[in-house]
Amino acid sequence: MTPQNPKDAPHLGTGDIAVIHDTKSLSSSILRYTWENGRRYHAYRDGSYWGPNDERQLDTEDFMHSMFLTILDGRLYIAPIGNNPQRVLDVGCGTEFAQQHESAEVYGVDLSPVQPNMVPVNVKFEVDDINLDWTYPKNHFDFVHIRLLTGSIPSWPGFHRKVLKHLSPGGWVQQIELGMETKSDDGTVTPDMPFSKWEHVFTVAGEQMGKTFLASDIIADAMRQAGFQNVNEMRLKLPIGRWPKHETLKIWGTWCRAFLTDGLEGFGLRMMTGVLGWTYEETQAFLADMKRHLMDPKIHGYVEMVVAYGQKPSGTTEA
Repeated sequence: MTPQNPKDAPHLGTGDIAVIHDTKSLSSSILRYTWENGRRYHAYRDGSYWGPNDERQLDTEDFMHSMFLTILDGRLYIAPIGNNPQRVLDVGCGTEFAQQHESAEVYGVDLSPVQPNMVPVNVKFEVDDINLDWTYPKNHFDFVHIRLLTGSIPSWPGFHRKVLKHLSPGGWVQQIELGMETKSDDGTVTPDMPFSKWEHVFTVAGEQMGKTFLASDIIADAMRQAGFQNVNEMRLKLPIGRWPKHETLKIWGTWCRAFLTDGLEGFGLRMMTGVLGWTYEETQAFLADMKRHLMDPKIHGYVEMVVAYGQKPSGTTEA
């Protein structure tokens, strides 16, 4: 059962867990951080990811995890991976998959050593840049799980060709992304609102960085181009706020609005100041205007959540 209110989000328990390796064994370059406008960012491969890695952002990501569980009715994935996956790659370092599949060996990869101190015994965390060559064996993983990498990958077909190479024949990949565009079906979202500028900011920033923020629009096609079969895409409208009549959508909207307003600065600060050259004051004024519109019950806005998954052909192996 998943929580219906963001305040009821579950926290990781301490049963069946082990202490992660001491971070003293990590390279000093991995443990260095950089600070910009009061937010902390990773220093290792600086620029590979646009978001902060401080406690505020980690709380936002935990919040996002609970939101996705609520929307997917408690499921971490919808890809038909079977009941007994043995080797799993989790890009984004989640621990819940390992808790639900105790016989699986789960590898979590992230740019920063920000994982919890206590983790399930079947999880191995690695600090690395997924845009570099992978050192995992080919034809190895039964499942690769990906969430919210928009703005982080130079080529989505190229990335999924890499995923394909390291999946075992018949293995699955699943990816979840959120759209950048705020829409409405009743005309209450208008072009003069800050939502249009928000989308423009990330479109331009992505072009300058060479890493699109429109991943939700292209990941299914990228899987097909990479060679995956049985590619499926599910698109959901996530309301912003409690304006829908349906109770389930009200719950979704409560989560979505809280997630967006809580994470707004982390999402936009570096893009606006570091990439587009806005002042800190200009950025904060714009973010305050965004938040005001997100909280307006007369605006019936929504964003799209896209879940795409595909299968490596069973007769395909990588030499």
